[in-house]
Amino acid sequence: MSTPQIILGILAFALVTAVLYTWGLHKSMTQQEDLERILLSKSARKVVNYLKKHESISLEEMGRLCKDVKAGQFWSRQKAAVQNPRLFAPKLAQYMTEQLLVKELPGGRFCLR
Repeated sequence: MSTPQIILGILAFALVTAVLYTWGLHKSMTQQEDLERILLSKSARKVVNYLKKHESISLEEMGRLCKDVKAGQFWSRQKAAVQNPRLFAPKLAQYMTEQLLVKELPGGRFCLR
């Protein structure tokens, strides 16, 4: 191998290493938002399945239903779980109405669209 080939190989290795480092750094910086999004999505799925069998659901029932939901990413040991269902239920209701999964009824109840 000639000297220019060796230098080119070292530069290519450095470039690949920099790209992988930047990608990993970005993943770790956005991990909390990703875990929250996964947690909301899993909880919304549970609520939709509940609403397929029942007519409507209240915020309190949403909280009780999602009490044990956990979310994680396969490449990380960090997990997210619903710690306080009372605080999580309004976030979930807002997420589900923004995603057009449910609509709000009078009396603070929600039903499928």
